[in-house]
Amino acid sequence: MRGTQLYVEDYNDSNEKVLLYLHGGPGASCVDFCYHQAEALASHVRVVAFDQRGVLRSDPLATDEPFQLQDIIEDCEALRIQLGIKKWTVLGHSFGGLVALRYALQYPHSVHKVIFESPCFDAQSSMRALISGALKLYHSLEDSVGVKQCKQYLEGPYSASELWSAWSSIGKGLGDKRDELYFHGIRPDTYNEIIHNMISDESMWDKNHRHAAKLEEEGSFLQSLIPDLSKLTQPSLLITGVFDFVCCAEQQQAYRDRVKNGKVAVFEGSGHFPRLEEPDKYTYEVLKFITDKDDVNNDRI
Repeated sequence: MRGTQLYVEDYNDSNEKVLLYLHGGPGASCVDFCYHQAEALASHVRVVAFDQRGVLRSDPLATDEPFQLQDIIEDCEALRIQLGIKKWTVLGHSFGGLVALRYALQYPHSVHKVIFESPCFDAQSSMRALISGALKLYHSLEDSVGVKQCKQYLEGPYSASELWSAWSSIGKGLGDKRDELYFHGIRPDTYNEIIHNMISDESMWDKNHRHAAKLEEEGSFLQSLIPDLSKLTQPSLLITGVFDFVCCAEQQQAYRDRVKNGKVAVFEGSGHFPRLEEPDKYTYEVLKFITDKDDVNNDRI
C-alpha cells in the first residue's frame, strides 16, 4: 500500500462500526493494544490496528527513503479506502493521539469520532512534565548530577525540540526507574513481559529507530496542536490517567476549554497506559462512546 507493506490486524470485520487504533512512540507498534483490547473491543465493533510505516512488523524504511508525519496520515486514509470502510472512529495513544487529531482535521469526512488516549498535543509541556517527574526520582536517588540537569531544563526557555532531546538523556540516566514515570496501575516489568511474550525477537525493534529518527528530523510532531483543538468537529473523548505525565494538566485543560462537546474519562489508577492499567474500565468507556450505549460490556465491569 502506497509503496510499502503494512502489518494490519483486523477483528470482527463484519461489523459496521469500525475503530482504527493508532499507536504511539514514535515507533511503539500496536502490539500492546492487540494484547487485550483489540479482542475485548471486537465483541461489539470492528477493530483495525496496524504497525505504522517502518515499524516492527511493517516493512522497514530505507536509509534514503523520504518519510514524514504526513505519510502516516495518508496511510490511514489509504487503508480505509482499501478496506472499503466509509467512516471509522479513530483512537490514538500518545503520539498516536496527535496523528489522530491531524487525520481527523485533514479528512473530516472519513472520521466519525475521535478518542484520545493519553495524547501528546504539545510536546513542550509533555517533556517539561516528564522532566519534573524525573527530578523527583533523581532527588530520591540522591543523584545530584541528575537533579542539576533536570533543573537546568525546567528553569530555562527551551524549545520543544530541545526538551525532547534532553528527555532522552535524562530518561536514560534513570535506568529502569524511568519506566516508573509511565506506569501506575501495573509494574513496568509486567508491561515488558507482555511485549516480550508477543515479540520475542528483540532485533525486530531495531527498524523503529529509523522511523523515529526521520520524524525527529522533520520535527512537525513537536509543534503544538493545542491551537488546533478548537477546529475539531467530530465528537471526541479524552481518556486520561491521573498519574500520566505526557497528557499533563495543561493539555487536559486545553482540551476541556477548546473542544466543543468533548467528553473526558478520568482513570484514577492509571499512568500513561489506561488500556493496560485499568483494562475493563477502558473497554467499557471506549465502547460506550462508540456505540452511544451505557449498557455495553456489563459482564466485564
